[in-house]
Amino acid sequence: MNFFKKLFFSKQEKQETTKLQNQDAPKFDAIYTDEYFNKRYQEENIYDENGILDGCLKMIEGYFIDNKIEKLNKESINHPENLDQVVDEGFGFSLYCKAFDLSDKEATLFLSYAFSDFIIKKYGFKLFSDNEPEFPLRFLTLKYDNNGAVVSIYPYEYAAKVLNYEAKFVDLHNRIEANIGNLPSVKDVLDSFIKSAKEE
Repeated sequence: MNFFKKLFFSKQEKQETTKLQNQDAPKFDAIYTDEYFNKRYQEENIYDENGILDGCLKMIEGYFIDNKIEKLNKESINHPENLDQVVDEGFGFSLYCKAFDLSDKEATLFLSYAFSDFIIKKYGFKLFSDNEPEFPLRFLTLKYDNNGAVVSIYPYEYAAKVLNYEAKFVDLHNRIEANIGNLPSVKDVLDSFIKSAKEE
């Protein structure tokens, strides 16, 4: 009887260990050629002469002024702490934008551009528009290239979650900050993929 317990316990333990290893292993979505990438993604310039980013930041600044709210982070108006604050404090950023005859889509876009600017300047991400988004809210994507292995973040989709009180910009920023130095290279991802394929 003890023999069977050990045998089945050992087998179950190995399965759980394998599951944990698979969860920790780098995951990749696809391998793109440069030609496909350039066709699908177009780099966005939020710093152009049209002042898109400037307008977004002025709306956020105006929200703090009109609601007489003290910013949590004094260094940057679009720091994730401040962006969360415009959603959580006062009468809400969405309602504030509606007072200017702006829709929730525009409020979400303001927050997504502001957050994108912060992430671009702090970590070196690039903002792209996606011509073939897998989901409607993923038409904007921030990408970080780590020697060919690319990490994607979807700022518009995430801003929509923040406006719906389902997420916080600070949480995403903390995850980026904690993991940006530990991102796998293309070689690491491929080695892990080949190893897991051999084990199956």
